Amino acid sequence: SGVPPVPCIQGGKRHSESDLSHCPVLQSFVRCGPHHRAPITNVLDEGETEALHDIWWRYRDDLSWPRFEKKPEFDDDDYNTFRSIAQNVVDAMIAEYKEPMVLDQATISNTNHIGHPPHADNVQFDSVWWKGKKIRAEDEVLAAQDGAYVLWRSEKTSYRSYSCTVSLVDPNDYEGGEVQFFSKFGDKDSVEIHKCPQGCGIAFCGCQRNIHAVTGVRRGFRLQLLIWTRPPSVRVPDSQASVCYFRPGTGLGVWLTTSDMYKREARKRGREEPLQAWVPKDDDDGTCECEKCCVERKKL
Repeated sequence: SGVPPVPCIQGGKRHSESDLSHCPVLQSFVRCGPHHRAPITNVLDEGETEALHDIWWRYRDDLSWPRFEKKPEFDDDDYNTFRSIAQNVVDAMIAEYKEPMVLDQATISNTNHIGHPPHADNVQFDSVWWKGKKIRAEDEVLAAQDGAYVLWRSEKTSYRSYSCTVSLVDPNDYEGGEVQFFSKFGDKDSVEIHKCPQGCGIAFCGCQRNIHAVTGVRRGFRLQLLIWTRPPSVRVPDSQASVCYFRPGTGLGVWLTTSDMYKREARKRGREEPLQAWVPKDDDDGTCECEKCCVERKKL
């Protein structure tokens, strides 16, 4: 009857502000907030950056033309080193944002000349609207630049919350490779540019408030530690637990996936096969009033 449905907030979902005067569809949920970008200073020392460089050298692969038939398994020392260093970054992110989060995936990435175009990590661009009418695809960018309403939809990684990129090499050793942030979809000019010192990084949330890009590397060698987190109560989709983050600009990479961590946890507990997760579904704290959650709660 014209009344929008109550959005679901189960499992840490947070409803993005929607303007139904422009678009009849609600914005995608997110799992982040606060939304500011935060420098993470001296989070890794020289020994830790060298250790990750060494792991990258021995396990590196290009998923556009793989040299391994399947993802190589880390030996115990390499796994523990990679996992521990990644956790150091996550701990720094928790301290900054005052939000509970756990490591979802870590990647050591050698960015190539292609770089990454502007995108948001955990939501995907859907369409552009104005006063109830959907803008034609060929006019979307210009309309958004002029202030039209942009609709974002859920992404496969919408269960995640925050991201961080940490430099593993001296930024003077390469040209290009800058991390750029944009204020909104369609903007040509960035509002922030980061090229962090070795052992330092920039953290940010994965929603549309942090559209970002990485310029291609024109000369030299760029190596980054990329971190993605999720709220502790969120169940990782089966289809995402083993997925290795890869885009054409990723270059040679090494991946510590959710599946890797599940397998190690299973071994500690003496299990042959890993549990998918230690929570069977997104935790329900009883506060969500959407129709689906209310129906499920009545069954208990």
